[in-house]
Amino acid sequence: MYSKKKIIKYLILILAILILLVVLLTQVGDIKKIVDIFSHGFNFWWLLLCIGIVFLYCFTYKLSLIILVRRQYKHLNFFDLYLISGSEFFFNAVTPFSSGGQPFQAYALKQKNVSLSDSTSQLLLNFLAYQVSLNLISVICAIIYFNRLHEDIDNFIILFIVGFSINLLIMVLLVLLGCSKTFGKALIALISALCKIKFIKKFVGDKTTSIENYVNDMQIAFKNIKNDMLTWFLCLFIKIVANMIYYTIPFIGFYAIGNPITGKEFWYCFALTSFCLTTTIWIPLPGASGGVELAFLVLFKKLIGGSDPDSIAQSGMLIWRLLTYYFVLFYGLVDYIIFDRRISTEISKNELTLSQKEIILNTDDTNTTENISDEIKDNEEVKK
Repeated sequence: MYSKKKIIKYLILILAILILLVVLLTQVGDIKKIVDIFSHGFNFWWLLLCIGIVFLYCFTYKLSLIILVRRQYKHLNFFDLYLISGSEFFFNAVTPFSSGGQPFQAYALKQKNVSLSDSTSQLLLNFLAYQVSLNLISVICAIIYFNRLHEDIDNFIILFIVGFSINLLIMVLLVLLGCSKTFGKALIALISALCKIKFIKKFVGDKTTSIENYVNDMQIAFKNIKNDMLTWFLCLFIKIVANMIYYTIPFIGFYAIGNPITGKEFWYCFALTSFCLTTTIWIPLPGASGGVELAFLVLFKKLIGGSDPDSIAQSGMLIWRLLTYYFVLFYGLVDYIIFDRRISTEISKNELTLSQKEIILNTDDTNTTENISDEIKDNEEVKK
């Protein structure tokens, strides 16, 4: 499986990102005021509710990949697939553009004898369901709340439109790659031409083969959608439910720090969380660190109100980030470690079984040799 050294490097990276979060808070806020908010208004029971919602989100989020894989491999253990799906939380959180989850999951599924072509197809379908759900919710929220959002963050609205457009464009490109062979060939030709430029080739190499494989995998995945639309739409529904659960966490988080948002603002709070994620997902740092935190502060400051909205927004951002990034990250790490142990145990058992078979075979060979020797001796005695 993945080496311990690599996992340690990931954890060091996460520690560095946590330090970055603390530095960001010291630059944009007053730590003493944040500490004061937590010490005076903190409510342990609301925090437990937040943690429960996070667990519910994680459980729901995992189901789509499990359904997709078990559609073809019904014999696979549910718990193994549950762990493989959960490992995405860790590997996505520690890699730029959340790009590490799928490669590990393909590797893990290979350990369970799922062919690479099948695992790639299922992972792409799962990713597409996530992207469509993310954009569908954000588009609906934008239609309903764009005017209010424009009033609240007038100076930043262009940045959010750009981020929102990039995320929407990614989804459109995925759909075009899967549906249009012509578009796929055009993209391959473009990448091939770009990779011939010396400056680009020097830094990234020739990515033509990788793009060809990705386009081919995406088109196979879309064929699978056509063959079983009901299953994919079920997975899409699951991702929508998971994201909706996820978007409620900030609302509960402000209750946990003793500065609740009024119930009538629940759906606007929900929409702001959607905007926060969909407009910063393109930031290359792991977990879109820096961008997500800043977006949260800009978006929620107007919603908070009160005598010190800055410090309250910073406190809410801190508890939200700790729960939805760091807590979920370690949740995924635990899933990975358990799966790694299970695979190691299976390998050890298989090796032991093979050793036992060798002993039995060797014993049988010895017994057979001894029997033959006895028969030869008996025959010689009879001749005499």
